[in-house]
Amino acid sequence: MKRLRIELIIGLMAFFTVVNCASAPVKWFRPGTSQATFSRDKADCEEALFSTGTTQRTKEVYSLEGCLEAKGYTAIPLSSQ
Repeated sequence: MKRLRIELIIGLMAFFTVVNCASAPVKWFRPGTSQATFSRDKADCEEALFSTGTTQRTKEVYSLEGCLEAKGYTAIPLSSQ
């Protein structure tokens, strides 16, 4: 019973984190990067994401945001500009 409650709390926290991150529009920035390079990097990340499969676990581990961050991009909220 206690384990189920902990898993439920963790699941809800993850859900709200994803919803919060997904709802805030951002601009991706990496110093010295052109729009063409960003478009290519984003397309590479999207292709990699789609090739991982569609299970819930792969969606949690792989994300477009995580891929772009791994390539050196930083998400800047549009509301801060």
